[in-house]
Amino acid sequence: MTDPENNPPDLDRALFVDEIGIETGIYGNYRLKTAHQPIFRREGAELIPFAVEARVVPFRGGSAIAPAEFFEKTPQADRAFVEALCRTLHLRNHRNIGIDEPERFELYLTIDPHHDGWDAPDGAAHSISALAGEAGIPAGMIMCEILDAVTLDTEALAALSGELRDRGMRVSIAEFRVGQSAIDRVTQIEPDVIKIDGAWFRDVQESSETAQLFPAVINAFQGLGAKLLVQGIETPAELEGALDAGADYLQGMLLSPPALAGSALNENPQPIEALLRRGGKVVNLGRNHHRR
Repeated sequence: MTDPENNPPDLDRALFVDEIGIETGIYGNYRLKTAHQPIFRREGAELIPFAVEARVVPFRGGSAIAPAEFFEKTPQADRAFVEALCRTLHLRNHRNIGIDEPERFELYLTIDPHHDGWDAPDGAAHSISALAGEAGIPAGMIMCEILDAVTLDTEALAALSGELRDRGMRVSIAEFRVGQSAIDRVTQIEPDVIKIDGAWFRDVQESSETAQLFPAVINAFQGLGAKLLVQGIETPAELEGALDAGADYLQGMLLSPPALAGSALNENPQPIEALLRRGGKVVNLGRNHHRR
């Protein structure tokens, strides 16, 4: 790892644990914190939180900055270290999601195959499995989201998904777009979850023609055994569109914003009718928290 700002040379030295057990990553002048955003499933007339997605929130000089800005400034030579640091941070902070029994909630993590060294003996799949064991998280409760899966070499994608499943974890395709390339990859690796990002979903909903086709897309992939997660839901209209289309899982600012590790997580079911009636502007605090 390069050392432009006296970065710690190893993961143990790059992690700080406060007096209540919340861990923070140290990378040069940055302090990396974990944020959790709940994921919901529908049960009758309610939405039930059942999982959290862990995301990194970089701080510099006491102020949060956009993750995209942080990663753009991270030297390529340091990316593997930073990815490993974020991964370690999120797994160790799962106990700090703000409920009494955090092991009841699934944990969604991201893997960047371009920087995670997944094919090395001590790569992402191995380290996630080992860290999960140390943290007391059952492997089956971990969903590993492969970034840029539609651009990854098909053999590499199959190998990575196989490595994760061999260790008992599940696989999600991130940044999904409808197209032949995406369809081929879904057929090839049969992901457990397909994420539909908010920006693409909003584009679909803005056109009546594509909105009418969207349920058919969901049905097709559900027929292959995949669950569909629509994220980035910000308005009652977007929630209604996702529910009408038959999305399995939902996430977004309308339902629950991301919160730093240690914040209390609301486990209570949310009545769908109340969410659909919710008015006013939804302030977007999480759009830039989509990586790591």
